[in-house]
Amino acid sequence: MIKLTKENTQNAIARAKELRPKVRFVAERVFTVQSANNGNTYTVRFEIQNGAKFGSCECKAGQSGKYACYHLVAAAQVNIIRQSVKRQSV
Repeated sequence: MIKLTKENTQNAIARAKELRPKVRFVAERVFTVQSANNGNTYTVRFEIQNGAKFGSCECKAGQSGKYACYHLVAAAQVNIIRQSVKRQSV
């Protein structure tokens, strides 16, 4: 899991906007993302630990644990929207 910060997601956000990968909901805070580069599908997971946001992706870049990949930030956007809708419906 990588801690998601503004600094380690900026490049990935730009790349996700450019490539527009397909994100699918699987389960609570679990998504699949189809790579725009090679068509592979990667599983992305999110957790909140002590108020900090963490995420992981199965892709090679995501496994390095150094920075967020574009799969992770694309799924994060969908996760944020889902969590927001969920809070509004309560």
